Amino acid sequence: MTTSQAGRFDRPVLLAAVSLILMTLVLLPFGHIQERSTVSFMPALISLVAGFDLLSVYLLVGGYRDRGDKRLLLMAATYAWSLLIMGGYALAFPGALSQSPPLATTESTAPYLYLLWHTTFPVLLALACAPWPRRFTRLTPPADRVRVVGIVLAVVLIAAVALDALVVMSSGRLPTLIVGVDTSRMTTLTAPVALPIVLAALVLCYRGTRGRLGPERWAPIVILTCLCDLVLTYSASHRYSVGWYAGRTLTLVASGLLVVSMLAIFRRLSALAERDAAHDPLTNLLNRRSASLALDQLIGRARLSGEPLSLVSLDLDHFKRINDTHGHEAGDTVLAVVAAVLTANCRATDLVARVGGEEFLLVLHDTDEAGALRVAEKVRQAISDTLIPVLDEPLTASLGVTALRAGDHDQSEMLRRADRAMYHVKETGRDRVAVAHTRPLPVGGQVGVTG
Repeated sequence: MTTSQAGRFDRPVLLAAVSLILMTLVLLPFGHIQERSTVSFMPALISLVAGFDLLSVYLLVGGYRDRGDKRLLLMAATYAWSLLIMGGYALAFPGALSQSPPLATTESTAPYLYLLWHTTFPVLLALACAPWPRRFTRLTPPADRVRVVGIVLAVVLIAAVALDALVVMSSGRLPTLIVGVDTSRMTTLTAPVALPIVLAALVLCYRGTRGRLGPERWAPIVILTCLCDLVLTYSASHRYSVGWYAGRTLTLVASGLLVVSMLAIFRRLSALAERDAAHDPLTNLLNRRSASLALDQLIGRARLSGEPLSLVSLDLDHFKRINDTHGHEAGDTVLAVVAAVLTANCRATDLVARVGGEEFLLVLHDTDEAGALRVAEKVRQAISDTLIPVLDEPLTASLGVTALRAGDHDQSEMLRRADRAMYHVKETGRDRVAVAHTRPLPVGGQVGVTG
């Protein structure tokens, strides 16, 4: 990956980071303003975060099973951990799932679980994305991937449930963090520990993901979101204040960011796959299938509008000899050069396709037979005049021209006429242009009737 590519791909990440920081700075002065408790807020938040975490686990496990990249599996394990720790928090926070939650042994149980969630998740995500030594980045063999996924997720489940239980059982012996809705003691006691931990995780994660283009490139933004969440929560000093609501909203952003980024990557890959399926990879021209589909549409449009439509069938002369004499790499160079010549000598509205090994097709929109003949002759001359370093002789082509006729039932009749004219040129001297039912004259001469 070049420096310019890295810059282009990192720009959205940088924009997201700047936006998050600016939003946090704007909200900080208003964080202490008290708002009313909204009964539906926490249930909705928990449900959405759980949904995003499950989707993240599913997509990341799928990516690991496809590629064997251990980073993806550890990221999946991190989101599974987040889901399970959040489950303990939901079972301890009054009003999240129940007004009398089963794990609320003290008023501080939920805050401790919240801090556990918002510090261990960034740390685990940073470790998953850290700059590992090369020996740890070997891909997992395909036969072992399902088993490894099962083991890792089982370990995460046991560890997360055990830690949730430990916090619940110990919360009565830990310092009180919250009294009623007053969270100022939580800020005083835990901010000096939690914020540096998350900040260190952010630095580690950034070092490990710099220049990467996969979903992990968004991991620093996820951790930065957690950091901003904590900053706003600590600035609030009370539950149900502007800072508290803003922090919880950022929790939702942190959980959904990776899903959105992965869906964007899948959309981009899908678009590239569709484009690759429609184009010849060597010349970047349309392939035979795509040209056929487009030609059907153009014929239908021409019949409705009454505009003319013409075809030029082109075949390079002695191309097998080029491959045999100079090698297939030289042949590929010739095809790429010819594709560039064809594109340069046709309009943007015309269709240029590679339909075979050395065969090309030009579909000329709003062009009658005489106009197509002029284009074909210009193309033939341009190919002949092009100097190709890998060849020690001029390159020539044979071309056949036809136009859409009233009796044409489909594209096959047009293509058959153009090919017949082109093959007639092949049989009678090459490096010429012939119109269907016309006879080619010598090189550079006028085109006559073929019969």
